[in-house]
Amino acid sequence: MNIRIPAIALAAVLLFFSGCGGVGDGTTDLVYGPSDKIGPYSVMKLITPLDDVLDAAFFSRYEKSSLATLDGHIYAVPDQIGNHLMLIYNKAMVMFEPKDTDEWIEMCRRLTVDDNGDGMPERYGVVFNSIEPFWLVPFLGGFGGWVMDGKYSPTLDTPEMARALAFMADLRNKHRILPKECNYELSDTMFKKEQAAFIINGPWSLKAYIEAGMEIGVMAIPVITETGKYPVPMVSSKGYSINVNVNEEKLQLVKDLLVFLTSEPVQKEITGELKILPAISSLYNDEELLADPILKGSMEQARRGQPMPSVPEMRAIWDAMRPFYQSVMGGKMDPAEAARDMQERAIRKIAEMKG
Repeated sequence: MNIRIPAIALAAVLLFFSGCGGVGDGTTDLVYGPSDKIGPYSVMKLITPLDDVLDAAFFSRYEKSSLATLDGHIYAVPDQIGNHLMLIYNKAMVMFEPKDTDEWIEMCRRLTVDDNGDGMPERYGVVFNSIEPFWLVPFLGGFGGWVMDGKYSPTLDTPEMARALAFMADLRNKHRILPKECNYELSDTMFKKEQAAFIINGPWSLKAYIEAGMEIGVMAIPVITETGKYPVPMVSSKGYSINVNVNEEKLQLVKDLLVFLTSEPVQKEITGELKILPAISSLYNDEELLADPILKGSMEQARRGQPMPSVPEMRAIWDAMRPFYQSVMGGKMDPAEAARDMQERAIRKIAEMKG
């Protein structure tokens, strides 16, 4: 992308991309990352509430679901919305979009190829990161459950969680349409090498598949046949926050850059280039963007999602879910037992976090 940024702003502001370090030490002025970082950063008082810095009219341009709020304050200005999981498929293998999970699983069975019968298929129906619970959450929602209630208490020990866990494990162990060992890197590579017909992945992956010469389709994960409900991925935004240590002298420069980086022209260019959904409401009426079938499929999935909680408790819940989800996928644990253990560990970790 050929985006010009005023030299004076670049000289004054260092952008921080999540995972690079530096927030809170006074050396980083503008902080960029997903909305789930807001909880930990705000609790540690590393970022400043932006409704104290920018007026309400500024924020009115954005999709409401894209604004990361905590305790009534906005902590980030988004440049994109989504970060959601969806079903991506190789059009050379998939002739039509399945209407429900029964039809999808049957398609994946037919598309799984084991030519020599050694139990190690040369091609699988579907691949995805089966060791991270982020990929479990959409199906939990499709069975009617969720990870926490309105008071941020974990809600993991439920029949809905047990059913979602069983469904996911069946993809691997009963239907055998998913590899036994399948992390993010492996699933991404297999899809690019046409060793899988479908992949469950996010919008961040789309440009790489297109650049690899693949003709892909994007759709919402099909409705769960058993419940009649669509899977519910977590939807979050990515955006910019301001370090609490930025002084008054530098603040205007930081604000100017933030406003530029999240402006409508920049977001439209990012959307067209990277196939990532914008956060500014007016762009959802842009005919050029609406005509893109990949963006249309992504948009359909995002609208079926639910905002990712930005509270610190979410981190403890992820850590509690992970080992028991992996045990169920590996056939080493009963789903109902895993759900109980997830809940117990989440409660304990949240208590430890709060001291």
